[in-house]
Amino acid sequence: MPSADNSFGFVFCGGGPAGLGPIVTAARSGRLGELLDRGIALVEPGPVGPGGLAHYRIGANSLGGPFLECLDGLGDDSPFAALRDLPETALLRGHADEHPPLSVVAPFLTRLGAVVRELLEAHPRCAYVADRVDAIALTDDDGVVVTTGDGRELRARRAVIATGGRPLAGFARAEIVPGLSLAPHQDRVFHSESFIDARRRLPAANGRAVVVGGSHSAWSVVDLLASDAAEVTLIHRSELRLFYSGADEARADGYAFDPVLDVCPANGRVNRYGGLRGRAHELAAAALGLRGPGPAPVRLVRAGAPGALDVARQALADADVIVMANGFEANLPELSHPDGAVLIAATGPTGTEVTDQGHLVDVHGVRHPRLIAYGLGAGLAPSAEVGGEPSYTRRADGVWLYQHDIGEIVLDDLLHHVTTTGEIHA
Repeated sequence: MPSADNSFGFVFCGGGPAGLGPIVTAARSGRLGELLDRGIALVEPGPVGPGGLAHYRIGANSLGGPFLECLDGLGDDSPFAALRDLPETALLRGHADEHPPLSVVAPFLTRLGAVVRELLEAHPRCAYVADRVDAIALTDDDGVVVTTGDGRELRARRAVIATGGRPLAGFARAEIVPGLSLAPHQDRVFHSESFIDARRRLPAANGRAVVVGGSHSAWSVVDLLASDAAEVTLIHRSELRLFYSGADEARADGYAFDPVLDVCPANGRVNRYGGLRGRAHELAAAALGLRGPGPAPVRLVRAGAPGALDVARQALADADVIVMANGFEANLPELSHPDGAVLIAATGPTGTEVTDQGHLVDVHGVRHPRLIAYGLGAGLAPSAEVGGEPSYTRRADGVWLYQHDIGEIVLDDLLHHVTTTGEIHA
């Protein structure tokens, strides 16, 4: 440890893609030395770098090339420059123009994480702690105390919480639309994570299966089920959104979209954040009857459409397995106020609530700038800084965003922020 009292500028709770994002961003923007000199303790029980996606048995929802853009523009003296010549990088580069399996992305992120760990261990004011985070307490002196699994207390100005996500509470009893609930079938309801994460024990799905949702994870489950289940039904609430690199491409595919609300003003992409990509795009396009590879192995039921409730109820009643793909909330450690009272984070339909800067919001609507939370289950809302189509109202997350737009927001906030007392620290 760099000091006798375990004091740091920041404690990064979680060393997956989200947690490493601001550090990678700092290297890209020439501010790595400034960030490390503040003092960072990175707490991560597993390998630094890939996070949970190392265990996901699905394809990425972005092309392979963007995963490597974190290396663009780096000088030969950058500690990350050596990554360019590694076999893991070459393997990912071979998928630059396609959506690679996450099993190809993870080795590159693991090597990236190894560089970050070496940087922290070599710096006199930083440390890597191979442990989990059990609790974070706000302190009276405008700081935080992070308690690890072995009881070690790390003191810091602020905590960056990027500890992954967990299924939204009550997902097995969720109401899809008024009059259509999963509660009567909850003994057969599993979260999409059960299928996507290879560490989970898969439920049998050799009969009829229902997937609830229209996201990338929902369609990934459809793809996984298609070869085993006799019949797959996808129940979705809103219009299925497909990603296109531009309006002309969408029109050529026969896809209907709003030329204002569904187009990102920053780069002209259609459904930049909300649109399905890769294999999910192929399956959804086929199900919608657009130009594609052929019929999709799924029956679509849009809940709320005329006559759809009865069809959806029957599908749920007949299903052997029901998979809910309604997203995640942040997998937060125990949080507390300076007086020891429990701090309860606010959650909504899109996960744990945070501000545009990633500041955690509690159930009373109070913002906590000492607690920065983002990543799976707590992504930042689209903004002028993050971009995105105006019609997208969910949270934005993804490896590229963590290392670029979201990474910039978090890094700027760490290096130049206002405390609860109004004091500016630069």
